[in-house]
This record gives sequence, structure tokens and C-alpha cells, in this order.
Amino acid sequence: MDSLERYLGDTYELVDTLKSSEQGFVIVVYDKRAKRLCTMKQRAWSSLPIYKTLKELNSPHVPQLYRLIERDGKLIVVEEHIDGQTLEEFLIYRQLDETLAEKILLQLCDSLSVLHGQNIIHRDLKPSNIMLTEGNVVKLIDFGIARFFKQGSTADTELMGTRGYAPPEQFGLFDFGQTDRRSDIYALGMTIKTLLGEDYDGRFRKVLDKCIALEPRQRFQSVEELRRAVLISKRPFKPWKVIAASLIGAAIFFLPRTLEHYEQPKPEEKSFAPVEVSKPEEIFAPVEQPKPAEKTFELPTLPQTTLPDINLPTPTPLPETNPQPLQQSGEVELKLFLNGELTGKEHMVYLYGWQSWSRDKFGQFLFPSDWQARLRVENHSGKDLINPTVAVNIGKDKKKFDVPALANGQSFDLEIPLGNQLASPAKGSGHLQIILKAQGVPDIFLNKTFRLVQ
Repeated sequence: MDSLERYLGDTYELVDTLKSSEQGFVIVVYDKRAKRLCTMKQRAWSSLPIYKTLKELNSPHVPQLYRLIERDGKLIVVEEHIDGQTLEEFLIYRQLDETLAEKILLQLCDSLSVLHGQNIIHRDLKPSNIMLTEGNVVKLIDFGIARFFKQGSTADTELMGTRGYAPPEQFGLFDFGQTDRRSDIYALGMTIKTLLGEDYDGRFRKVLDKCIALEPRQRFQSVEELRRAVLISKRPFKPWKVIAASLIGAAIFFLPRTLEHYEQPKPEEKSFAPVEVSKPEEIFAPVEQPKPAEKTFELPTLPQTTLPDINLPTPTPLPETNPQPLQQSGEVELKLFLNGELTGKEHMVYLYGWQSWSRDKFGQFLFPSDWQARLRVENHSGKDLINPTVAVNIGKDKKKFDVPALANGQSFDLEIPLGNQLASPAKGSGHLQIILKAQGVPDIFLNKTFRLVQ
């Protein structure tokens, strides 16, 4: 064992293997010294300049890099572990709506703006490389084929990317030249269009169509331009404003010409008689002002009265108290218990002892028959939940439960059978999504990913 392996073994503890092949690996490790989960991945040594630049970035939409380590001509990257799910996993359970699509689109514009400001082209933007946290914060991951834009270069040295998302010039088609920021804009447009569905025809359609134009010069030329187009598309069309503006413009245009046809009336000629002017000494001579007559007033005599004595009580001082803050109205909370144990707020749930679990005909691991999940619904929203329902999606299995109405401050426990349900595919992660719907409140989601740990 060399010094590097000894250092890695002393510093990190393997938690899970996400991907492993001859080309590299992606694993989840626990940093014993910093006491945090990290993602460790192996990359080609040629990508070191890109990762050095990323390490200096300060963007909420790019994972923070902790360490860059060289090993046998390879680069080992230790970065922030993102607790969330990829947009590819998101699509398994839910179609993207315009409200969330706008948030994702604007955050991707922000992340690409930071990257493009450093001349970094991601080149592999797609749903599986975009993570969404429980707070709907977008994280752009996997910079394995990112490159610097080189001014004056006519083409990329390597043709890489994911078909269906990468633009034509990224594969050397039509001889359009090297990839640039417009190439990432194409991939961004294809990603959002995929998430919204093939038949999408909403207010972002024209924006997305321009993103994925075949020729780069027909697309948005920067993400800042794209961002402005997204914000403008939000503004509702008001025909009356257009009509009013047209009428005002017409009035301004024709009014001066109309006035030219009217003759202005001539002022009347008036004659004035000569006025005798006094001499200056007569004008400025002091004038004696008459003195006002003196007036006298007699005040009426008021009868003298004696007020009765009034004994006021002595005020009692209030006791000194510390003011208590008012309890703020919160939200509706969903808490998941597995076999009586509360799972944390993290998106990922690690499962142990699965080696003896049964599998289905596809080799997928199933929960034991006696496993139970319990969902606790706590209403701190400040209002009652009327006609609530809970939808549970486990793998491809979907169930719906009716929940009694919950007044503010009340809670309710719902038993969810997990026995023989999908825990995890042979390769990958199992997913559980819970959706609470109630009259007059937005839908509330709880997403959990089950990861089998050695």
C-alpha cells in the first residue's frame, strides 16, 4: 500500500459505489476529518485545468470542490455530495409543470452564466447531469467532457456529447465549427423540452424553439439573452394596451396637422387715453395712516366654585416579564418512518442487510414482506386541510389513500405497506415519492431514494 492509498484509507470511508468501470468510478465517501459526506470521482488528467477553475468558483448551482488528487496519471476529484435527485429520476414520477420549469430554466441560466464567464463550455447538459434538491435548488454536475472555449479555433479536438441533447456542431455535423456557449444553450433547450413533454405548447415553446435552432447564429447568443426572453414570456398579453397605445400614437401624429387649418384670432386693438403722471416726490411721499379706534372689553365675572376632593388609587406596578415571541405559522410537514424509525430530512436513505432479500424475475431487490412505512402528516400551516389525499409511488406501483380532514395543529399517521415492493434495481436506486393534495393548498412532496449499502 503506497502513501496515497494509506492517506485515502485514513481520511475517507467508502459509503456507496454509484458507478465503476475501466474508465473511472464515482463513489460516495465519508470524510472522517471534516465529518461530511462527499462524492469522489476519477477523471482524466487532462481535465485538471477545468477542475482547477471550478474549484475557485462560488456558485450555488455548481458543486463545491474540496480536493484534487493525482493518482497514476488520473485525477481524483473530491466534491460536495448533493442530496437530491437528477431530473431524469424526477421524470419517473412526475411531469414538469411550467412554474417549476421556469425556476429550473432560470437557475441553469445563472449556472451557465458563471461557467461561460470563465470560458467553460459544459458540453454534456442533460437531465441526468442536473440535480434538484428538496428545496428545488438546481445543481449542474459532471464536467467530465467540459472544455475551454478557444478563440480562433475552428473545431473541437474531440467530438463528444449525448445524442438527443448535444447540438449538431458538437458532432462535427454541417461543419459549423467548435462548440461555444450557444452549444450549451441548445442542450439546455432540449433538456427543458424533454422535461415538459413532446406535446408541450405553452408560453415557453417559442423560447425553446429558438434555443434548439439548427444553426448557432439562429439561437440565443448568450444565456443572459435567453434569461430575458424567459422573463418577458411571463408577461400576459393585454390587447387593450396595444389598442390604447395605437390610438394615442395616431392622435399625436394627426393633431398638429389638424390645428394648421385653423386661423388664430387676432387680438383686439385697444386705445388708451393719456394718463397724467404725478411727480416722483408726490408718488413717494409718506402717507399718514388713520389710527384705529381704541376698543375696550369687559370680561364677565364667573361665580367661584369649589371642586370636591377626589382620592385616586395608587397604580400598582406591573411585574417584569420577558416578552414571548408569537408562534409563527409554518407549513405542512411530511415525516417518513421505516419500521418505526424516523428517516432524516436527507433525500437519500441507506439500506443495510439487503444481501438476504428476495429478488423479482428482473433481478431487482424487494423489501421483506414484514417491512412497514408510516407517514406522519403534521399540519402547522395555520389553516385546516380539507379533503386531503395521499398518493404513494413506489417504483412503478402507485397507490392512493384518503386522509381525514386535519385542523391546524393536528397530525395523522398513515400506514404504507412496503412488503415485496421494489427497494432497488439490480443497478441503481429505488425511489419513493409521496404527494399530499388538499383543497386550497399547493401539493406537498416527499421524495426518498433507497440506496443499498455494502
